[in-house]
Amino acid sequence: MLRSTCWISVLAAIVALSPLIARADSAEMFAPERIGHWYLGGGVGGYWEDTNSQLQNQNGQIGGFLSGGYRLSRNVALEIDGLFSSQKIDALPTIPTTSGDTYLTSGGVGGVVKFILPLNRIELYAGAGLGVYNTQLHAEGSSYDATQDDNNVGYQALLGGEYFISRRISVGLEYRILKLEADFSPTIPGTIDAGGEFLFATVRGHF
Repeated sequence: MLRSTCWISVLAAIVALSPLIARADSAEMFAPERIGHWYLGGGVGGYWEDTNSQLQNQNGQIGGFLSGGYRLSRNVALEIDGLFSSQKIDALPTIPTTSGDTYLTSGGVGGVVKFILPLNRIELYAGAGLGVYNTQLHAEGSSYDATQDDNNVGYQALLGGEYFISRRISVGLEYRILKLEADFSPTIPGTIDAGGEFLFATVRGHF
C-alpha cells in the first residue's frame, strides 16, 4: 500500500542517517546499566484501518499504546504492550441508512520481542509479537443502539527509532502493523479485518 511505502521510506531514511548523527555527538549516551532494568513508555498517533468490502467509508482516527519493557541485553528487550485503535464507519450492511455514529474500536494486551541497535544517542529497533484483543462495534441512531463485541488473537510487527535526550528519557517515532480479525455476524456478514497501520510519536522513561 502507498501509505506503508511512505512510512517505511521515512524510517529507512532515519536508519540511513542515524550513524552520521551518532558519530557527530561526542557524548556517550548508551548506558550499560540500562541492561537488566525496566522502562515504561507510550505513544499516540495516526491509525489507518484495513479496508473491508462489507463496510462503507471506513475512517481511521487515532491509535495509542502504553508499554512496559525489560532490557535483557544490549540488543534484546521484552515488552508487555497495550494497544488501542478507533475508526468511524458511515454505514453497515444491515443498517443501510445510518442517522447516528458507528464506531469500530479495538484494544488489547500483548507481548513483543524487540531487537535493538544502539548508536550512541540513537537506538533503532524492530520487533514482533502477539496478543489478545477485544474489538467492539457500536452503532447509535434515532431508532437503534447496538453494541457487539468480539475477542481474537492479533499479530503485530513494528519498526522504530528513538533519541535519548538524557540517560533516562527518550523520544521517537514508531511504525506498526496489526493483523486482527473480528466476527460480527449477522450484523456484518463474514469476518472483517479489524487491524491496520499506526505511526506513533513515542516517549519512554528508563529506570
